[in-house]
Amino acid sequence: MRASLLATAVLVSLLALTVSLMPFGATAEDAAAPADTVDGRAATVPSPPSTPPPSPAGPETPPETLPAASTGTGATPATSAASARSGASARSADPGPDPEPQGTATPTAPAGAPPAAAPVAGCTVRYDLAGQWPDGFQAAVSVTTADALDSWQVAWTFPDGQRVDRMWDASHTQDGSRVTATAADYNRSVPAGATLTFGFLATWHDGNTPPHDFTLNGRDCA
Repeated sequence: MRASLLATAVLVSLLALTVSLMPFGATAEDAAAPADTVDGRAATVPSPPSTPPPSPAGPETPPETLPAASTGTGATPATSAASARSGASARSADPGPDPEPQGTATPTAPAGAPPAAAPVAGCTVRYDLAGQWPDGFQAAVSVTTADALDSWQVAWTFPDGQRVDRMWDASHTQDGSRVTATAADYNRSVPAGATLTFGFLATWHDGNTPPHDFTLNGRDCA
């Protein structure tokens, strides 16, 4: 009898403990049933969609655009900044042209270089002493010209003070030791490569060295 009462007390205690652990207002059947049930059937909970639902229909708002920079080219600040960065990169990659040399070098002729050759004379002269006597002589002058002449004058210098007395095929003047022969009217024209000739009589005293410094119309002759 005592054992039966003890067993009954234990059962009551276990029942009371079970009831105390159950949620308020729930029965033991409710505790045993799944949480998501409707009318004793398990409810299916839909999983969330993988993509967000579309927004309500309405007019689309255009994306905001940045105002163009006031450069007159219509480029945006972002484009201008990108262009500036690319330009800076190009300048850093390209060192630019070599600097211009300062000043110019003037070539100089090497020391001891021979002088430039004199131009070829346009005429050649032949002086012939035809005859000589104690106080006089006779001579002839022949001049070959490279150019055609409409008129001519031949001049020379006597080294020993000789004096011309008479001349043919030309007229003459003498100033000190310098003699000038001028063409006559009939022989003033001379074609290129031709030779003009005239002669004269002259006096001498201390010597009769041939003349020098022949010129034709002011040009030196060989």
